[in-house]
This record gives sequence, structure tokens and C-alpha cells, in this order.
Amino acid sequence: MTSDKILINLYRLLIAIIILVVVYILRNILIPFALGGILAYALTPAARYLNNRGFSWKTSVLIIFLALLIFFILLFFLIIPEAVSQFRSLTSNLPEYTSKIIDIAKTIDERYPALGISEAIEEFMINLSSNLQSYLATILSNIVNLFSLIMSIIFMGFVLTPFILYYFMADAVKIRRALIRLFPSQKRKEFVNLIRLTDKIVGNFIRGRLLVSLFVGVCVTIGLFLMNIEFSLVIGVIAGILDIIPYLGPIVGAIPALIFAGTKSIWLVLAVALLFGGINLIEGIFIAPKFMGKEVGLHPVTVLFALLVGGELFGALGVIVSIPVAGVLKALYLHNRKRIQNDIT
Repeated sequence: MTSDKILINLYRLLIAIIILVVVYILRNILIPFALGGILAYALTPAARYLNNRGFSWKTSVLIIFLALLIFFILLFFLIIPEAVSQFRSLTSNLPEYTSKIIDIAKTIDERYPALGISEAIEEFMINLSSNLQSYLATILSNIVNLFSLIMSIIFMGFVLTPFILYYFMADAVKIRRALIRLFPSQKRKEFVNLIRLTDKIVGNFIRGRLLVSLFVGVCVTIGLFLMNIEFSLVIGVIAGILDIIPYLGPIVGAIPALIFAGTKSIWLVLAVALLFGGINLIEGIFIAPKFMGKEVGLHPVTVLFALLVGGELFGALGVIVSIPVAGVLKALYLHNRKRIQNDIT
């Protein structure tokens, strides 16, 4: 490697470090821009669909924007208050459910003494109850702080973010062209190819996984509600959020539902297991392939690692941008690998 190339690489590394430091310092200010950018990226295909049906681009963007606004109004005024109410009830009634499960284990022990499970289950449930109750109490004690935080950034969250979202979508073509013009003419085709590869990775995951997670959350909530399982909305929200991590999310999301079903009957446990199994079967066979496609995506371990690292380094901003950044890094890796292979051959 020549000295010029070494200097160029060192210069690029220095620029990357400076960018990371600036992002870290401004991480709270950048949150609405990150949210607006990701939402615009996720919703642009819907606006493009309306545009192809005869609406002007700005009218299409406005329709999508208003639909999203209505969704968030319903979320904040209908769904979140009910979820918080169920969450509080769950915390206060946790000892009662623990006692019920221990009694069921003792009954099983009386019928089948050879199993000897009551002591192990009792110890497990007592530890689970104390730890979980402490954890839930901590979360609930922070709910007020969370809403205070939301109110403190109300300008950024409810004025700046929608404003940024609208103009990111309305000027999507101009922004794309401006980014391409940043590169020398001989590098523009390569940059466009990199954008397309990134879109296959990040776009499929963000748009597809959001829709799939919404499907899982709604189905779990409705299914548990029809089975008369307590806290169906809370469990549905948990299952939907955790479904962003394929394979691991659905398993973790099913655990609380199975525990609450276990306080009623073994048949209800079986029904809940069938519900989660059926939802995940439909998701894997029909929903995920439909919305996420078969293009190269992000491995579940990559998603989990990116979320943990992003949250640890940059807080809320890191969680928001972690998956897109992971997708861009994978696209860069695949792009450079292909270029090296072409150079060798």
C-alpha cells in the first residue's frame, strides 16, 4: 500500500471518528431528525403507491402524513392509557398469580408424587415474583419521568419530527439527487448501486418487520382477549415489540401469556401455546415473505447486537438508528467484497 493511500485511509478514519464524536455530543438533538428520516424512509413506498394512482406527490405525502397523525393520536389517547392501567394491575396482582401457580404445582405433586416439582416451582415462582415485581415497580416509578421527558421534548417530538418527516418525504427525490451529486461523476454509479443494496437490506427489514410486528401484536392481543386472559393488551404490545428480534422475540413474548393461562387451566395453556404457534406459523409462511421479501436481510443476532450496542453508546438515538446503521455496514461489506472479487477475476 502506497503512502498516499495510507494517508487517505487515515484521513477517512479521522473523519469517521469526528462524526461519531459529534453525533454522541448532539445525540438528544438528533433524535427527531433520526425519527423523521426513518419514518420517511419507511413510508415513502406508500406515498409512491398513491402517486402512481394519480395523486400528486405532495398530496400523496400529505395523505400518508395525516393517516400517521391519526394513528399516533389513537395510540396516545386510547391504547397507551389502557396499557398503563393493565401494567399497574399486573404489578399489584403479581403475588396472587404466583400463589395460584404454586397451588397448582402442589396439586400436581399430590396426584403424581414421583414428579416432585412443587418445591422447585415454588422456589422459582417466589424468585421470579420478587425480581419481576421489583423490576415492574421500577418501570412504573419511571412512567411519570418518561411522560415528563416526552412533554419536555414535545416541541421536538410533536412539532419538529412531523415537520422533518413531511419535508423528508416531500423532497425525497431532491435529497437523493443532492446526495448523488456529492460524489465525483465516476463514482456516482457505484454509489447508486450501494444505495440500492442498502435499500434491499434496510428497507425490507424496517418496512417488513414493522408490519409483521404490528400483525403479531394485534393478533396476540385479540387472541388473548377472546380467551379471557388478563393483561392481553400489555402482552400483545410486548409480543409485538419483541417480534422485531426474529425467533427470540416470539418465545419471550409467549412466556407471560403461558404463566397467566397456567393460573386457570392446563387446557388454556395449550390454547395459548397453539395461538402463539399458529401466529408464528402464519408469520413465517405468509406474512414475512409477503412484506419482507427474499432479498438479503439482517440476521437476528445482528439485530439484537445492534440494538444493545446502539442503546449503550448513544441511548435513545442509538436504538433508533442501530438497525439502519447495521444495514448500511452490511451493504458496504457486501459491496466491497463484490468489488474485490471482480478485481481478482
